[in-house]
Amino acid sequence: MVVIGLSRNKDTLESVRLAVELAGGLGIKEGSTVLIRPNANTADLPPGSTNPEILKGAIQEARKCNPEKIIVAEKSMTTLDTEMVLRKLGLWQAAEAEGVDEILIFDHMKRSHMKPDGASSWPEGFYVPEFLSSVDYVIALPVIKTHWTATFTMGLKSQISITAGRDRRQLPHGQHKDVLFGNMIAESNLVYRPDFYISDATKCFVTGGPDLGTLREPGIVLASSDVVANDTVGLALLKTLGTVPKIQEHSVWAQPQIKRAVELGLGIRGKEEITVKSLRIDEIGEILANLA
Repeated sequence: MVVIGLSRNKDTLESVRLAVELAGGLGIKEGSTVLIRPNANTADLPPGSTNPEILKGAIQEARKCNPEKIIVAEKSMTTLDTEMVLRKLGLWQAAEAEGVDEILIFDHMKRSHMKPDGASSWPEGFYVPEFLSSVDYVIALPVIKTHWTATFTMGLKSQISITAGRDRRQLPHGQHKDVLFGNMIAESNLVYRPDFYISDATKCFVTGGPDLGTLREPGIVLASSDVVANDTVGLALLKTLGTVPKIQEHSVWAQPQIKRAVELGLGIRGKEEITVKSLRIDEIGEILANLA
Protein backbone atom coordinates (compact mmCIF):
# COMPACT_ATOMS: atom_id res chain seq x y z
CA MET A 1 0.00 0.00 0.00
CA VAL A 2 1.30 3.43 -0.99
CA VAL A 3 0.32 6.60 0.84
CA ILE A 4 -0.03 9.83 -1.09
CA GLY A 5 -0.33 13.13 0.75
CA LEU A 6 -2.36 16.07 -0.53
CA SER A 7 -2.27 19.45 1.17
CA ARG A 8 -3.70 22.89 0.47
CA ASN A 9 -2.38 25.89 2.37
CA LYS A 10 -1.93 29.57 1.53
CA ASP A 11 1.67 29.14 2.70
CA THR A 12 3.22 26.91 0.02
CA LEU A 13 6.15 25.96 2.25
CA GLU A 14 3.69 24.70 4.87
CA SER A 15 1.75 22.87 2.19
CA VAL A 16 4.92 21.04 1.13
CA ARG A 17 5.73 20.16 4.73
CA LEU A 18 2.26 18.80 5.40
CA ALA A 19 2.02 16.83 2.14
CA VAL A 20 5.37 15.14 2.82
CA GLU A 21 4.31 14.41 6.41
CA LEU A 22 0.98 12.94 5.26
CA ALA A 23 2.84 10.71 2.78
CA GLY A 24 4.99 9.28 5.57
CA GLY A 25 8.09 11.45 5.19
CA LEU A 26 11.03 11.32 2.84
CA GLY A 27 12.94 8.57 4.60
CA ILE A 28 16.36 9.82 3.49
CA LYS A 29 19.24 8.11 5.30
CA GLU A 30 21.49 10.41 7.29
CA GLY A 31 24.67 11.30 5.41
CA SER A 32 23.16 10.75 1.96
CA THR A 33 23.76 12.77 -1.18
CA VAL A 34 20.37 14.11 -2.23
CA LEU A 35 19.49 15.38 -5.70
CA ILE A 36 16.43 17.59 -6.18
CA ARG A 37 15.16 18.04 -9.74
CA PRO A 38 12.70 20.89 -10.39
CA ASN A 39 10.80 21.21 -13.67
CA ALA A 40 12.53 23.90 -15.75
CA ASN A 41 12.10 22.72 -19.34
CA THR A 42 11.47 26.30 -20.49
CA ALA A 43 11.62 29.76 -18.93
CA ASP A 44 7.82 29.98 -18.73
CA LEU A 45 6.53 30.93 -15.29
CA PRO A 46 4.48 28.44 -13.21
CA PRO A 47 2.76 26.25 -14.18
CA GLY A 48 5.14 26.25 -17.13
CA SER A 49 7.76 25.35 -14.52
CA THR A 50 8.04 24.45 -10.83
CA ASN A 51 7.03 27.13 -8.32
CA PRO A 52 10.25 28.26 -6.54
CA GLU A 53 8.44 27.92 -3.20
CA ILE A 54 7.99 24.20 -3.91
CA LEU A 55 11.74 23.92 -4.42
CA LYS A 56 12.42 25.78 -1.18
CA GLY A 57 10.04 23.49 0.68
CA ALA A 58 11.65 20.35 -0.77
CA ILE A 59 15.11 21.56 0.27
CA GLN A 60 13.89 22.29 3.77
CA GLU A 61 12.30 18.85 4.11
CA ALA A 62 15.42 17.12 2.78
CA ARG A 63 17.64 19.02 5.21
CA LYS A 64 15.63 17.67 8.17
CA CYS A 65 17.05 14.22 7.32
CA ASN A 66 20.67 15.39 7.85
CA PRO A 67 22.04 14.56 4.41
CA GLU A 68 25.71 15.07 3.67
CA LYS A 69 24.95 17.06 0.52
CA ILE A 70 21.94 18.58 -1.26
CA ILE A 71 22.26 19.21 -4.99
CA VAL A 72 19.75 20.90 -7.30
CA ALA A 73 20.09 19.97 -10.97
CA GLU A 74 18.04 20.06 -14.16
CA LYS A 75 18.24 20.20 -17.97
CA SER A 76 16.03 22.49 -20.02
CA MET A 77 14.93 21.78 -23.58
CA THR A 78 17.75 21.30 -26.07
CA THR A 79 17.73 24.80 -27.55
CA LEU A 80 17.92 26.60 -24.17
CA ASP A 81 20.68 27.32 -21.68
CA THR A 82 19.59 25.65 -18.44
CA GLU A 83 21.36 28.05 -16.08
CA MET A 84 19.70 31.00 -17.81
CA VAL A 85 16.31 29.30 -17.50
CA LEU A 86 16.79 28.48 -13.81
CA ARG A 87 17.82 32.07 -13.08
CA LYS A 88 14.93 33.60 -15.05
CA LEU A 89 12.48 31.41 -13.15
CA GLY A 90 13.97 32.22 -9.75
CA LEU A 91 14.77 28.56 -9.12
CA TRP A 92 18.54 29.18 -9.04
CA GLN A 93 18.03 32.01 -6.53
CA ALA A 94 15.68 29.86 -4.43
CA ALA A 95 18.28 27.09 -4.23
CA GLU A 96 20.98 29.59 -3.26
CA ALA A 97 18.74 31.16 -0.61
CA GLU A 98 18.21 27.73 0.96
CA GLY A 99 21.98 27.10 1.02
CA VAL A 100 22.22 23.99 -1.15
CA ASP A 101 25.69 22.57 -1.62
CA GLU A 102 25.65 22.63 -5.43
CA ILE A 103 23.52 23.76 -8.34
CA LEU A 104 24.31 21.73 -11.45
CA ILE A 105 23.07 21.60 -15.01
CA PHE A 106 22.98 18.42 -17.08
CA ASP A 107 23.69 20.23 -20.37
CA HIS A 108 27.37 19.35 -20.79
CA MET A 109 27.87 16.53 -18.30
CA LYS A 110 29.64 13.32 -19.32
CA ARG A 111 27.00 10.72 -20.13
CA SER A 112 26.63 6.96 -20.21
CA HIS A 113 24.60 5.05 -22.78
CA MET A 114 21.65 3.12 -21.36
CA LYS A 115 19.50 0.45 -23.02
CA PRO A 116 17.69 -1.13 -20.06
CA ASP A 117 15.67 -4.32 -20.40
CA GLY A 118 12.12 -3.32 -21.18
CA ALA A 119 13.02 -0.14 -23.09
CA SER A 120 11.69 -1.57 -26.35
CA SER A 121 10.37 1.81 -27.52
CA TRP A 122 13.91 3.27 -27.42
CA PRO A 123 15.66 1.36 -30.24
CA GLU A 124 18.78 3.48 -29.82
CA GLY A 125 18.63 3.63 -26.02
CA PHE A 126 19.36 6.93 -24.30
CA TYR A 127 22.19 8.75 -22.57
CA VAL A 128 22.14 9.86 -18.91
CA PRO A 129 24.64 11.83 -16.81
CA GLU A 130 27.26 9.62 -15.16
CA PHE A 131 26.90 11.90 -12.14
CA LEU A 132 23.60 10.19 -11.28
CA SER A 133 25.42 7.05 -10.15
CA SER A 134 26.91 9.03 -7.24
CA VAL A 135 23.53 10.16 -5.87
CA ASP A 136 21.84 8.28 -3.02
CA TYR A 137 18.35 9.79 -3.16
CA VAL A 138 16.41 11.77 -5.76
CA ILE A 139 13.41 14.04 -5.28
CA ALA A 140 11.52 15.14 -8.40
CA LEU A 141 9.34 18.25 -8.43
CA PRO A 142 6.98 17.80 -11.40
CA VAL A 143 4.09 20.12 -12.23
CA ILE A 144 0.59 18.65 -12.64
CA LYS A 145 -0.55 19.76 -16.11
CA THR A 146 -1.58 18.78 -19.59
CA HIS A 147 0.84 18.45 -22.51
CA TRP A 148 -0.04 19.08 -26.13
CA THR A 149 1.39 15.79 -27.46
CA ALA A 150 2.07 13.60 -24.43
CA THR A 151 -1.48 14.31 -23.07
CA PHE A 152 -0.06 15.05 -19.61
CA THR A 153 3.28 15.69 -17.95
CA MET A 154 3.82 14.69 -14.32
CA GLY A 155 6.19 12.38 -12.45
CA LEU A 156 6.83 9.88 -15.23
CA LYS A 157 7.58 12.52 -17.85
CA SER A 158 9.81 14.49 -15.48
CA GLN A 159 12.36 11.72 -16.08
CA ILE A 160 12.91 12.95 -19.63
CA SER A 161 15.01 15.77 -18.13
CA ILE A 162 17.89 13.35 -17.50
CA THR A 163 18.10 12.35 -21.17
CA ALA A 164 20.35 14.03 -23.73
CA GLY A 165 19.28 16.35 -26.53
CA ARG A 166 19.88 13.61 -29.11
CA ASP A 167 17.50 11.34 -27.17
CA ARG A 168 14.71 13.89 -27.10
CA ARG A 169 14.79 14.05 -30.87
CA GLN A 170 13.60 10.42 -30.83
CA LEU A 171 10.39 11.43 -29.05
CA PRO A 172 7.43 11.25 -31.45
CA HIS A 173 5.86 14.72 -31.20
CA GLY A 174 2.75 14.83 -33.36
CA GLN A 175 -0.83 13.70 -33.62
CA HIS A 176 -1.80 10.06 -32.99
CA LYS A 177 1.58 9.25 -31.42
CA ASP A 178 0.43 9.28 -27.79
CA VAL A 179 0.84 5.52 -27.25
CA LEU A 180 4.46 5.44 -28.46
CA PHE A 181 5.20 8.69 -26.64
CA GLY A 182 3.65 7.32 -23.45
CA ASN A 183 5.65 4.10 -23.72
CA MET A 184 8.91 5.99 -24.18
CA ILE A 185 8.16 8.23 -21.20
CA ALA A 186 7.46 5.26 -18.95
CA GLU A 187 10.53 3.33 -20.16
CA SER A 188 12.85 6.25 -19.39
CA ASN A 189 12.05 5.54 -15.74
CA LEU A 190 13.84 2.19 -15.84
CA VAL A 191 17.08 3.87 -14.71
CA TYR A 192 17.73 6.34 -11.87
CA ARG A 193 14.02 6.71 -11.12
CA PRO A 194 13.35 9.30 -8.36
CA ASP A 195 12.73 8.06 -4.84
CA PHE A 196 10.11 10.68 -4.02
CA TYR A 197 7.82 13.11 -5.81
CA ILE A 198 6.63 16.47 -4.53
CA SER A 199 4.23 17.53 -7.24
CA ASP A 200 3.24 21.12 -7.83
CA ALA A 201 -0.48 21.66 -8.34
CA THR A 202 -0.49 25.18 -6.96
CA LYS A 203 -1.21 26.18 -10.57
CA CYS A 204 -2.09 23.80 -13.42
CA PHE A 205 -2.73 23.86 -17.13
CA VAL A 206 -5.90 21.90 -17.91
CA THR A 207 -5.57 22.36 -21.69
CA GLY A 208 -2.51 22.99 -23.81
CA GLY A 209 0.78 22.78 -21.96
CA PRO A 210 3.51 22.33 -21.10
CA ASP A 211 4.36 26.04 -21.48
CA LEU A 212 1.03 27.73 -22.28
CA GLY A 213 -2.56 26.70 -21.71
CA THR A 214 -5.80 27.15 -19.80
CA LEU A 215 -4.91 28.03 -16.22
CA ARG A 216 -6.45 26.75 -13.00
CA GLU A 217 -5.14 27.40 -9.49
CA PRO A 218 -6.07 24.51 -7.17
CA GLY A 219 -3.33 25.47 -4.67
CA ILE A 220 -2.48 21.84 -3.91
CA VAL A 221 0.78 19.97 -3.27
CA LEU A 222 0.98 16.18 -3.78
CA ALA A 223 3.64 13.98 -2.20
CA SER A 224 4.38 10.30 -2.79
CA SER A 225 7.19 7.78 -3.11
CA ASP A 226 5.37 6.02 -5.97
CA VAL A 227 5.33 7.51 -9.46
CA VAL A 228 2.21 5.68 -10.62
CA ALA A 229 0.30 6.78 -7.52
CA ASN A 230 1.56 10.32 -8.05
CA ASP A 231 0.47 10.50 -11.68
CA THR A 232 -2.89 8.77 -11.32
CA VAL A 233 -3.90 11.05 -8.45
CA GLY A 234 -2.62 14.01 -10.47
CA LEU A 235 -4.81 12.93 -13.39
CA ALA A 236 -7.77 12.50 -11.04
CA LEU A 237 -7.21 16.05 -9.82
CA LEU A 238 -7.15 17.39 -13.39
CA LYS A 239 -10.50 15.72 -13.99
CA THR A 240 -12.04 17.68 -11.12
CA LEU A 241 -10.87 20.89 -12.82
CA GLY A 242 -12.27 20.00 -16.25
CA THR A 243 -9.58 19.02 -18.71
CA VAL A 244 -8.94 17.67 -22.21
CA PRO A 245 -11.12 14.81 -23.54
CA LYS A 246 -8.19 12.36 -23.64
CA ILE A 247 -8.04 12.66 -19.84
CA GLN A 248 -11.60 13.63 -18.93
CA GLU A 249 -13.30 10.85 -20.86
CA HIS A 250 -11.02 7.94 -19.96
CA SER A 251 -9.88 6.02 -16.89
CA VAL A 252 -6.61 7.25 -15.44
CA TRP A 253 -5.39 3.65 -15.77
CA ALA A 254 -6.02 3.67 -19.53
CA GLN A 255 -3.43 6.39 -20.21
CA PRO A 256 -0.48 5.01 -22.24
CA GLN A 257 2.11 6.34 -19.77
CA ILE A 258 0.33 4.68 -16.85
CA LYS A 259 -0.39 1.40 -18.65
CA ARG A 260 3.25 0.97 -19.66
CA ALA A 261 4.51 1.98 -16.21
CA VAL A 262 2.28 -0.68 -14.63
CA GLU A 263 3.49 -3.30 -17.14
CA LEU A 264 7.09 -2.46 -16.23
CA GLY A 265 6.44 -2.67 -12.49
CA LEU A 266 7.43 0.94 -11.91
CA GLY A 267 4.82 1.45 -9.19
CA ILE A 268 1.43 0.37 -7.94
CA ARG A 269 -0.88 -1.65 -10.17
CA GLY A 270 -4.31 -0.30 -9.20
CA LYS A 271 -6.33 2.12 -7.08
CA GLU A 272 -6.74 -0.49 -4.33
CA GLU A 273 -3.04 -0.01 -3.56
CA ILE A 274 -3.41 3.74 -2.92
CA THR A 275 -4.20 5.33 0.42
CA VAL A 276 -4.82 9.07 0.10
CA LYS A 277 -4.34 11.30 3.14
CA SER A 278 -5.41 14.89 2.67
CA LEU A 279 -5.69 18.19 4.49
CA ARG A 280 -8.06 20.99 3.45
CA ILE A 281 -8.93 19.27 0.17
CA ASP A 282 -12.69 19.82 -0.05
CA GLU A 283 -12.90 17.98 -3.37
CA ILE A 284 -11.14 14.85 -2.09
CA GLY A 285 -14.23 12.70 -2.67
CA GLU A 286 -14.35 13.68 -6.32
CA ILE A 287 -10.62 13.08 -6.71
CA LEU A 288 -10.97 9.59 -5.24
CA ALA A 289 -13.95 8.84 -7.51
CA ASN A 290 -11.82 9.83 -10.51
CA LEU A 291 -9.24 7.15 -9.63
CA ALA A 292 -11.52 4.51 -11.14
